[in-house]
Amino acid sequence: MSVKETTISTQSSLESSTPSATVLPFTIRIVRTEDHLAKAVQIRSRTYGRHHPEVADKLSMPEEEDRAPFSLVLLAESKLDGAALGTLRIETNTKNRLPVEELLPTESECTSRTIAYVTRLGVQARSDASLTKLSLFKALHRYCLACQIDWIVVTAKPPMDRQYKSLGFTSVLEEDRLIPIPWSADIPMRLMTLETISCERVWRKNQHPLYKFMFKDFCPDIQIFQSVSGIWNTPRLQRNSPPSTSILDQILEPIAT
Repeated sequence: MSVKETTISTQSSLESSTPSATVLPFTIRIVRTEDHLAKAVQIRSRTYGRHHPEVADKLSMPEEEDRAPFSLVLLAESKLDGAALGTLRIETNTKNRLPVEELLPTESECTSRTIAYVTRLGVQARSDASLTKLSLFKALHRYCLACQIDWIVVTAKPPMDRQYKSLGFTSVLEEDRLIPIPWSADIPMRLMTLETISCERVWRKNQHPLYKFMFKDFCPDIQIFQSVSGIWNTPRLQRNSPPSTSILDQILEPIAT
């Protein structure tokens, strides 16, 4: 075999062994500028205005938690025109105790563990809303794994809690009891948790239809660790498609965003 043939063969072998990429129509990044934070706040205010009008005015401006240490905001933006499509905030207790920990029972598995409190989820009402929402949670889960976060905690008002149940979250309190949330105008909500590590095993065991995308697919458009992900930024010859709209809508669409 000639040197040229050997080179071509080696390149072909390397290309076939590289991970295929699932390309999304948007990017997900950590908010690092005031302009990006303004985009996230706008989506947040609009979404909460539909579901919780009593707190919409309060959410028309950035909150103290948006800029707090060990807190971050994720933002999904369209590749086509840069429009903001979705957002959520992650607050962790790795430095300071979080207010949500006061709501957890003393016997909770989350007590004295690292937790990420997820709040201010907002997604634009579009045909790809379910994919945006799931991708935000994929980014959230990857971030929590990397930061050694044991538990993910959310508060949700019915029927919004169903979307979290579809992702594996379970109610902390007995009989799915609702409790008023002080920082959300005392709206009664369900307190729910998800263990960061074990959820992959649970999804695999239950053959969850979104398991492959959530835990196996490589998505270069989820750019939450840009400083260490430069080696993955080269476009792949092999590409996967994200989950079909019908599967996504079957699981997540019943909850209007």
